[in-house]
Amino acid sequence: MKRWWWSFSVAFLLGSASAEEVSVEEDNQIEPIPIFVAAYEFPPYYSSRMPKHFLGDLVHELNERQSTYQFLIREVRPQERYEAISDVGCCDVIFFESEIWGWKPDMNYVASPPLIHGSDRMYSLQNEYWQPLPEDRLGGVVGYHYNFTQYQIDAGKSERDYMMYRADSQQTVLTMLRNQRIKFAILTDEYVNWLKVEQPQLISGIYAAPDPDGTYTTQIIMRENSAISQQELMDIIYALIREPDIQESLARYSLTLAIDDVNDTQTAPNATQIE
Repeated sequence: MKRWWWSFSVAFLLGSASAEEVSVEEDNQIEPIPIFVAAYEFPPYYSSRMPKHFLGDLVHELNERQSTYQFLIREVRPQERYEAISDVGCCDVIFFESEIWGWKPDMNYVASPPLIHGSDRMYSLQNEYWQPLPEDRLGGVVGYHYNFTQYQIDAGKSERDYMMYRADSQQTVLTMLRNQRIKFAILTDEYVNWLKVEQPQLISGIYAAPDPDGTYTTQIIMRENSAISQQELMDIIYALIREPDIQESLARYSLTLAIDDVNDTQTAPNATQIE
């Protein structure tokens, strides 16, 4: 009886010690530091209306490849993105943004080198002319910067001075064009290229202007006091974009990397009807 009790006691103590070790290990686990990523409606980079988008793919891989940080997408309106990245803002970083889109030196941000080429251009149901007439209405998106409107984003001024109606998304602008409510729609080539693959029926019969309205290269913009440094983030990004999964996503969304490319413009195709 004593031998049985002694064996039971030893087993109990060993089990308790093991449980305590597991508890200590769990207590010593460091929770990842949250990094909030601001995102606004800008397909195919990000869209709450799409089941998948490139930012979602990238954030998934960022969280899979390291455990120090947890990247979390937080949606904001386009016109709110500057405040979101400010010292008192809700977010640490915004991907696929360009400094030429209203960012000022006194906003206390840091910007990465160029990441991805982009362009926007006029699309229309006709191909007779590409210089809008005074009575022609155009469609654009609230908060987007266009060369055609001299990069100002005020909706009232856009309509009054440029006959541009500002909608909530590129999808709405495209619908307005197809319903002949506007003569021209300014859409990003990235969005149209994505539609060619995913939803070609939406752009069937639409013409693309021979020249872009504007070209740009998107960057990563982050607030100066972000929990992650620019160097550390860019080291992770540069490693990720060479991975097969991200290369596949870039191809799927028809996105062109600007890294290691000194040419920051995109060759425009000739005006053709989208079949």
